Amino acid sequence: MEQILKKLVSFRTVTSDLKENKKAILWLKNEFKKFHLYLNEYNFNGYTSLVATTQKTKNLDFFLAAHIDVVPGPDNLFSLRKEKSKLIGRGVFDMKFAIACYLKLLEDLKEELKKYNFGIMITSDEEIGGYNGVKALLEEGYKAKFCFLPDGGNEFLIEKGAKGVWHLIIESYGKSTHGSRPWEGINAIDQLINFLNILKKEFVSEPCKDKFHYHNTLNIGKIEGGEVANKVPDFATALIDIRFMPKESKTKLKNKIYKIKNKFKNIKIKEKVFGNGYEVDLKNPYMKAFIDIIERRFKTKPSFIISHGTSDARFFALKNIPVIVTRPKGGGHHSDKEWIDIKSLNNFYLVLKDFVRSFKK
Repeated sequence: MEQILKKLVSFRTVTSDLKENKKAILWLKNEFKKFHLYLNEYNFNGYTSLVATTQKTKNLDFFLAAHIDVVPGPDNLFSLRKEKSKLIGRGVFDMKFAIACYLKLLEDLKEELKKYNFGIMITSDEEIGGYNGVKALLEEGYKAKFCFLPDGGNEFLIEKGAKGVWHLIIESYGKSTHGSRPWEGINAIDQLINFLNILKKEFVSEPCKDKFHYHNTLNIGKIEGGEVANKVPDFATALIDIRFMPKESKTKLKNKIYKIKNKFKNIKIKEKVFGNGYEVDLKNPYMKAFIDIIERRFKTKPSFIISHGTSDARFFALKNIPVIVTRPKGGGHHSDKEWIDIKSLNNFYLVLKDFVRSFKK
């Protein structure tokens, strides 16, 4: 499995590099051909996806899903290296390890693959939202009883849900005048800051008393405005990131925001990104089966969290497809120190293999 991961990491599959992602998926396609799977390659707005199924159908028992795209990084991160108990490189944790596990699984099950009805879904746009990957593929008619997506959680830690995400562009319009006579103008930056300060009061301030931070959050990610010191700016803009609890209503949240906005006649709000939160029924039979395997093999009970981040799991959840989200011990994703624990990776694979084998016809 380490050699497979070494090959996968060597592909510089930064999301914006459409050619490199297509090249990596072509390599995967050739690997999948060895196992006589039914292969369908898709291209949505330039982003390549691959679906490999054991049966010629879009109606599967389950999907094993992963994204091959990664965030940018220095050249050295695209060469897998080993340091004691860790593998280090771009994508080892987020989330090329999963694809390596899937290839290893195909090899181990190759003599009996036709006795299963599952699919492997590989996409290349998760890091920018997944709209031209998982979302588009599900709209093509793919269905499953559940999905296994190891893009969150950690060793024996399973996501029972995830917060939703809402990115908004706040635009502030003012009136320009000379900086020495600010009373003759309307300062768009001042107006924007006033709006944001009032908006922040609608969210829990940190540090909070909830160690899990199970509450809505607001991050002001970017502010721009003005040209020179001696000119009152007539335009300013901010990009904000709101994360909200799964049961939070978008309408309720929007009403709060627009109640504040209505106090500022020169403020406009535009939606850039929206993704629903989701929750998983921990009593569904697939989750219970997965938990049973962990308890039986490792004599330990998994814990559950609500993720503060978002993933392609939300698209499956919107189609009422339960999602199992967990992964091996690792960290540093989106940083120059991305790593995964070798022993934990091997243990993760054993659980995955046991789990998939339980669906043999």
